[in-house]
Order: sequence, then structure tokens, then C-alpha cells
Amino acid sequence: MNVYVKQEVQNFQEKMNGYVVMFNYRIMNHCVKADPLSLLPVTVNFYDSEYNLEEVARVQKPNDYQLEIFPKKKAYLDDIAAGVFDAHPEFKVKTIIEKDSLGNEEHHLLYTMPDVDKDRRDLLKETVKAFYDECKVRIEACHAKYDALFIEILSEQPAEFNEAKNEVSAIYRDAKDQAEKLYQAKCDEIEEGYQRYLKQQEEKEEKEAQQFDPTKGMPLNYEE
Repeated sequence: MNVYVKQEVQNFQEKMNGYVVMFNYRIMNHCVKADPLSLLPVTVNFYDSEYNLEEVARVQKPNDYQLEIFPKKKAYLDDIAAGVFDAHPEFKVKTIIEKDSLGNEEHHLLYTMPDVDKDRRDLLKETVKAFYDECKVRIEACHAKYDALFIEILSEQPAEFNEAKNEVSAIYRDAKDQAEKLYQAKCDEIEEGYQRYLKQQEEKEEKEAQQFDPTKGMPLNYEE
């Protein structure tokens, strides 16, 4: 292929990658399981200066459904909390206070992903499907545009046209496959979160039933 055609194929590759990356970014920020990458949109405003989260804190994932944020300075704590709230108001937050070996208090933030009840499951599935459909439309439109471009510029060079078309078709199929896998994985994650919620509710009801005193018609007093 000539230099111009190679550049156009490269442009097509970059556009396909961009659509898939954007789709992944959008569904990643509709959290079911904890993902440190979901904190990428977080900015922290401290004394009229703006920082990325990684500049003022470190992040850990203690389990699949929680994230811990450790400020590099105690003074950052409230501004970090405000930044995370702006990006993810649905996260449940708790301030953890611990003491180091010298007895000094250390504060950090523990974020728990929201429950996936039926309403949230339905909303997540609807939103993710909309993102997926939009991604597919962009991929299809871009593919059609580049097919037409190569027909126009290579109509009298069948060998070069076939080479370009085959390469573009391979890139197109790969992008479609990646988007579909991301979509299916997110749908599976949403369903897993919903089943987890149902199990938790069932266990809660069983615990309440065990603590109920039928002779008095009220729960027994107990201490957690």
C-alpha cells in the first residue's frame, strides 16, 4: 500500500480503538464491583489548586466491592471526599480512624459499592446497553466511511484496494468483538451484583426470623 493509504488505515485503527476505549471507560464508571480505574475522573481541589487523585492519595482495593483511599496528608481528606462525591455520589463512604505505633491518628476513606437491587440492575443494564448500541453505531459508520474512501481513491488499483479492504475489515471485526466482550462482561457483572444483593437480603431475613420471639410478637433483644 502507498503511504497515504497506510496512513488512512492507521487512522481507521485509531478511531476503532478510540470507540472501544471510550465504551469501556463509560461502563467502567457505572460501578458494580470496585475498580480503581473508576477514580480516574476524580479531581481534588486543595487551596485553589487542582490535583489528580494519585497526586494526593494512594488507592487500595481490599476486596471486590470496596476501595480504600489513603491521603498523603491528613489535610487532603475532606477535599478528596468532595472530589470522589462529585464523580461517584452513589458510593457509600466511611471515614476510618486508626492509630500508628506512636499513637498518632491516621485517617482514610473506605468506599463501598452501592447495592444492585432490582431497580439499579435494570437501570445499569439499560444504560450499558445504550452505551453499547452507540459504540456499535460509531464503529459501523466509521467502517462504511473508510470503505467508501478506499473505493474512491483505489478504484483503479484492485490489488491495493483489496489489501486495504482486508486490513480494514480485520480491524473492524476486532473492534466489534472487543466491544461485544466488554458488554457481555459488564452484563455478567451486573447480574452477579444483583444475585449477591438477593443473597444478602435472604440472609438478613433469615437472621431476623431467628431473632423473632413468637410469644411476644416482637424481635428478641440482642447485641450485634
